[in-house]
Amino acid sequence: MGVNRGKQFEEVIRKSFEKVPDTSVIRLPDPTSGYLGVRNISDFVVYHYPFQYFIECKSVHGNTFPLSNITRNQRLGMLEEAEKVGIKAGIICWWVDRDVTMYIPIKLIQMMLELDRKSIRYDQPGLKVADVVFPFYTLKGKKKRVFFDYDMKHFFEKV
Repeated sequence: MGVNRGKQFEEVIRKSFEKVPDTSVIRLPDPTSGYLGVRNISDFVVYHYPFQYFIECKSVHGNTFPLSNITRNQRLGMLEEAEKVGIKAGIICWWVDRDVTMYIPIKLIQMMLELDRKSIRYDQPGLKVADVVFPFYTLKGKKKRVFFDYDMKHFFEKV
């Protein structure tokens, strides 16, 4: 059986977060199909003063990330957590074919769904409502052979 590129991406993200001093990264178990009733809202819980982050990693091929790739359980769970002071939640999506990785806050994903949007393009800078743009954050990193070495210190400064 081949190696799952999505799982490899999650490992790259975990290691990138762990390189930042004074950062705690907890990988939540990811049982197949909610085996034994376990259905986590994210892949990781990351703490870097003064915030805690719930991070779900997704990888897609092509130009768009379908919002339907986020389960209802993930969306509602992360939205609930993001309402609390000091907690941020979102998706880190890697467009494999485009060498683009973005962090999209779960609150913006919810807004997009409420506006009947179905997907996010790799070159979309954010969610535009009227004349206001709510930006997504493109992760900075150095491309290696397949994956990137992400600068998560920069992520913490910007997100």
